[in-house]
Parts: sequence; C-alpha cells; structure tokens
Amino acid sequence: MRGKLRSGAGGRPVISEKAKRQAEFQRKQADKKRAERERKKKLIDYQNKYMRQCERALKTRSLSSSSAGPGTASLTLSPTSIWGVGDKIALPPSVLETLTQSAMSSSMDQSSIGSPWTFRIGILNPHHQFPSSFLIKTLKPPNEDDDFMGDSDSEDDEANEMEAFQDELSHKYLAYTHCTVVEFTQDEGHVGIPQMVAKALLGRNSSSYDSTEAENLPIPAKRTVDPAAAGTSPDETSDAASPGDQTPGHLAWGAFDIPDLPLEITLLQLPKGKGCTLVPTQEAVQKNFYGLKDVKLVLEQSLIRTRATLSKGDVVCTWHRGVQFALKVTKVIPSTYDAVTCINTDIEVDIGEAEMPENDTKHSISTDNREEQATAVSGRGVTTGGHVLGGSTTPMETKSSEAAPVPVEVDLLPEPPMDVKEGVCTVHIQYSQGTEKRRFLVSEAKMKDLFAFGDHVLASSGTGYRLVTRFPRKVWTLDSENSSRSLADAGIAGGQERFMVEYS
Repeated sequence: MRGKLRSGAGGRPVISEKAKRQAEFQRKQADKKRAERERKKKLIDYQNKYMRQCERALKTRSLSSSSAGPGTASLTLSPTSIWGVGDKIALPPSVLETLTQSAMSSSMDQSSIGSPWTFRIGILNPHHQFPSSFLIKTLKPPNEDDDFMGDSDSEDDEANEMEAFQDELSHKYLAYTHCTVVEFTQDEGHVGIPQMVAKALLGRNSSSYDSTEAENLPIPAKRTVDPAAAGTSPDETSDAASPGDQTPGHLAWGAFDIPDLPLEITLLQLPKGKGCTLVPTQEAVQKNFYGLKDVKLVLEQSLIRTRATLSKGDVVCTWHRGVQFALKVTKVIPSTYDAVTCINTDIEVDIGEAEMPENDTKHSISTDNREEQATAVSGRGVTTGGHVLGGSTTPMETKSSEAAPVPVEVDLLPEPPMDVKEGVCTVHIQYSQGTEKRRFLVSEAKMKDLFAFGDHVLASSGTGYRLVTRFPRKVWTLDSENSSRSLADAGIAGGQERFMVEYS
C-alpha cells in the first residue's frame, strides 16, 4: 500500500527528504550522462579533425569525378598485372582527366609544380571502424589556447605528431605502399600494378594486428588470365607469363601474383627524401652482395632508375651483371610519413647489416671488422662516401689505401646565387674517393671552368683525365679548341649532371 503525501500549511503537499534526495540524484545522473555525451562528441570531432589535418598536410586530393566531402579523396580500382621493375602503376584515362581538371581549377602549391604525381595504394580492411588505433583513441582535445597541430620545431616533433595517423592507417589498410604512374592506358575501373608493388601489398600485413586477427584477415592472391587464351588452357595461362611485349606498363597476363581485392588509390604529396637505410635480404647476402666491389654502381644503374618513392617496409631490387639483389627499406628520412619521394633530391643511403641465421657461417661477416658504408643518392645517380664492400666472406675493405687527393688551389668560377634556378647545372664529379659537386651557370661557365673544378677535386693538371657520362656515354676533354666553349654549347644543360673520371 502506497504512502500518502502529507499536506502542509495551505493544503500544499510536502515532499519528503528522501524524495528530494532521489530527485537530486536523478538530475545529477542526467547531467553526467549529458556531459559524457558531449565529451565523447568533442573527442570524436577532435580525432576526425586530427585525421583531416594529417591528410591535408599530405596534400591529398580527390581522384573521384565528384567529391562529396571528407573521405572521397580516393578511388577504388580492381588490380591487374603489368610489366615493370619499379613502383610505377598504370591508371585509366579518366584519372588523368580528373587530375588535369583539378590542377587547372585549383590553386596548386608551387612546390608541387613539376613534381611527379604520387599515390598511396592500399588494400582496405573491411572490418575497420574509426577510430581503431590505440594512439588515436588516447588523443585528447588540447586546451582552448593551444594550437592544433601547430608548427613543429623539428622533424622529430612532426614525426611524433603523425605517429597516431600512421597507426590508424595500419588499421585502415591490410597493406599499403606508395607509387607513381607510368601511363594512363588501363581499362576503366582497373589499375595496373608491377611485380614490386604487388609484392609490397601481398607481403606486408599490418603489424598492428595481433596474430589471431592477422590470421583471420588474409590477403587472397590471384593471377590474371589473358581472355584471348583463356579458352585454350586456363591453367597454363594463369601460371605462366605471356611471351609478349614486356614494355613497362603493358599487360602481364599471369606473370605474378597480385591481390584479389580492390585497391584504394589516393593522390598525395610525399616529402623529399633526405636519407634511408637499405638492408640486404638473406638471399642477397647469399648471392654475394657484400662481395660487390662497387655498390654505388649497382644502386646507380638500377635502383634510382626504377624507383620514384621509398616506403618503410618496401623491398627494392638492384641488379649487377644480371644478378638481382633485394634490399629492404628499414628507415627513411624524414620519417614523418614513413615514405618519401626520391625524385629531384639528394638522399644519403646507409647499407644496413643483414640478419643471417645463427647457424649460417658460410655467409656471415664479422660485425666488429665491418666498416660502416654510406652512399649519397641523387635523382640522377648514387655516389659513395668512401667505403666499399670487399670479398665474399671477408670483412669490408676501404676502396683504396691511398689518402684522398688534396684539392689544388685554383681560380674557380663563383657559383651563381642560390635564388637563380634557370640555366643552372649542378655538376657532380665522381672519383675514387667520393664525389664533389658545384653549381655552374651553363650560359656563362666555360669548359675550362669545369675542368678547373676537376683539377681542384683531383689535384690534377687537367690534361691527364677526361669526364664521362653514362647512358648515353659522352666524353669531354680539355684542349685549346673547346676550353672557351660554354657548357651550354658543349651540350651540358641545366639540372644535374654526373661525370665519372677516366684517366688517359
């Protein structure tokens, strides 16, 4: 039987203290729930804002014909295999039209003008729900007076700011890498990927997942089949490469495994690389990578000619006398996005130590005796920092026991001001002890000025050597007839030029 309300003076009901306490408790609970909802909404808004800011820092742009807002800066295409030894994919013509229209209608960053189009290509995780990253979940809105992702004092600070973004990407994608484009000739709805891109996607599951979840998220693989030959022997065409044209960008029916899942393509702008660490695979060591007498030539003739981007975790390949050597990218500088572009930039390359099985004594090399090797990689070639790798099972030796030549004091033509870009050639002279570089204005500098720089570097008189370029091979010598010719008249244009020294 329910109690009755007591009436007070004037007939008004009197609320008991217990009822007052209960009402107050309910009000506080309602306020608490409302505050919690507002806090969660503010937190989600901040986390979404953080991701948008990171994408904006990468200068992502839409590849869709119609952009409806955030989250549409990507395009999903079905993969097919194409020939190619690097990281260049083939896209359909509609993407080129979208890119061209976007470039014409938008105010592009001056730093992106003249740079190659760069893309993030990845396999989306079908179970991904934002936020999935632990680091993203722990992000908290700053105080009102704090700047959101303000200017960083160093690259390390910037990399730390992007750590949560990188972690979220590792949950968003089962695997992803970066690439440029070779041509826009693919059928609509398809993207052509070369073998190295396919290997990067198939061989790099996200390390953020635990083993149980990773096992439940396999990446299925397939081999493409030439429709014209599928009716004769499907098994043969799916397992063997077609013997046709192997020009980069052309279809490679059944040549190698590719992901059997759609690929998301996102246009972005990677920072220019300043350095990276490449570690030879066990197979490369077994092929005597450490026995190569001139690592810089191996990198120069293959790596830089085939790669436009470097992503942490990628495996890149180089060749020497028909032998392929695979190296894993373990570090890139700057490390903000764990990926860089290696076009029109100088990259310092460290060759790291490969991890060999403990019982593998045949290919092991003494760590104590191994000298640290560093090479400087430019957009046109690779130069050594003064050390090379010696015999197959012996410690690395220096290239020459002789001391480096002492530069000769000569009258060098002053370098053009740094703000002058047009008509300026950065000349690299590569010799036995390393590389030196100097900037010349090709319309004013003479051949005698070029060889004066060579004399300064080589401690030579200028008559006992010649300067040579590769691919195509060109030879320059100094004599009375050409000493007064300008570099431009001699066929040396602006940009960068690398000269090898050959002694007469």
